[in-house]
Amino acid sequence: MVLVFAGLGCGGERTARPAELPEPPEQAIDARSAARLLPGPDFELLGLDGELHRLSDHRGRVVLLNFWATWCIACRSEIPELNQLRREIPAGELAILGISTDKEGLAIVRPYAEKLAMAYPVLLDPAAVSTKMFGGLEGYPMTFILDREGLIYSSYLGAQEKKTFLEDVQYLLQAPASEGETLPPGARSDVRSSA
Repeated sequence: MVLVFAGLGCGGERTARPAELPEPPEQAIDARSAARLLPGPDFELLGLDGELHRLSDHRGRVVLLNFWATWCIACRSEIPELNQLRREIPAGELAILGISTDKEGLAIVRPYAEKLAMAYPVLLDPAAVSTKMFGGLEGYPMTFILDREGLIYSSYLGAQEKKTFLEDVQYLLQAPASEGETLPPGARSDVRSSA
């Protein structure tokens, strides 16, 4: 039962934005858009390390953005997969950023991250600023993989195995620099779910 729930993700699918949420900023993308290779909106978030992290600081590397929350069972099942990925691909080639959307922030996220020995930077976004910039989330976990120029290559809804991410990351590490004219072979054209 837990595995089925973990595979589906937390929060389920949502077709309309709830009325209480403001519209995303102008630079926001639509996570459900069929167009890929859109620039990942830049953001600045505080990490558990006490440093400010900007998405643009990682240009030149493939980036995996994983939006999660401590209450999400599926997110918890995915963290060991991301830890394994971190051990296999050097940080100089792949930046993995875990973005916690827990409203309680540092007080709840730090002990959780330490308990699970998260091997990659954990950023705090209690006001969901970055999630709004990425068009809002349909559920948790939600992962975006960006190429070395900061363009969104693929996105995943629900917990994934390491091999799913590894396929995209290895392709992007071997791909020549994009000239922005066409989608490279294998580029994802829609948000994929583990369901």
